Amino acid sequence: MKIVAFLKHKHIEEFSLASENASRLEKAFPGTSVRLCEDESTFLRELPDAEIALVWRFKQEWFDVAKNLRIVSTPAAGRDYFKVIPPENVEIMYGSFHGKIMGETAVAMILGAARGIVRNASSMTSGGEAWPREIFSRQIRTIKNSHIVILGFGAIGQHAGRLLKGFGAKITGVRRNPPECNPEWFGEGDRVVGVDKLDSVLPEAEHLLCILPSGEDTYKMLDRRRLSLLPHGAYLHNIGRGSVVDEEALAEALESGTLGGAFLDVFEEEPLPAESALRRARNAFLYPHVSAVAPEYLKLYIDELIDRLKSRSPAV
Repeated sequence: MKIVAFLKHKHIEEFSLASENASRLEKAFPGTSVRLCEDESTFLRELPDAEIALVWRFKQEWFDVAKNLRIVSTPAAGRDYFKVIPPENVEIMYGSFHGKIMGETAVAMILGAARGIVRNASSMTSGGEAWPREIFSRQIRTIKNSHIVILGFGAIGQHAGRLLKGFGAKITGVRRNPPECNPEWFGEGDRVVGVDKLDSVLPEAEHLLCILPSGEDTYKMLDRRRLSLLPHGAYLHNIGRGSVVDEEALAEALESGTLGGAFLDVFEEEPLPAESALRRARNAFLYPHVSAVAPEYLKLYIDELIDRLKSRSPAV
């Protein structure tokens, strides 16, 4: 079996596949050859006789030269990542390991908001208050007994919820099709509801954690009307897709003080334009789409890929 890998990222080292992870694939499947490609031209030379391609992107016309290809695998989780229509005999395989990393990011955002760590990080430096205990005390809360609504209660949302539950939070998951059975880690008062109940749970949310994918049915789901349903001082945290939020309405809600703050890792347009109102909004804490970055990112991806391919053997 030949696997050709073109997983290079010019900005984030953790998103570039190293030789040790390629060797793990070869060890897991004796007789397999993994070719690491440094650039597109090398990848295209190796692609014609490859059965599996590991990539960050794939162009439609590449299928024409990949007659042996059976799987296109990407570490990315978003189903909107590839704008291609694969042949019937080719499967597009997305990563689903991200919860182990992004769950920690979600907890960090919510802890940073609740405990005032991020909002007041520089209050004692750069000419700030000498000893601003009064400012801190007005803003510090606990996660325990707080109500966290997780909009997008799939694998990543459930992993985040499990971690937040460890702090004693009350969890409400929102998803398109609620399961018949709740997660085993749920406690009294925790629940999963359908998207049709979203308007009824937003007024109860002290923290709204959004992990929705992009799509027609999620585009600006959090519009001006829905943002206004959140209680005064609530926090919005988005690590899903930026297109889910009406960014202009959010900036206005932050500027007016209606919302306590927003921790945003994703935006409708990336990189975020310099003229975006969010860059100037009060208590908007912005991150450049890094919620899944970690040294072990591609190790987790290869772990998952090996398990998936073994479950298909000898079909692979």
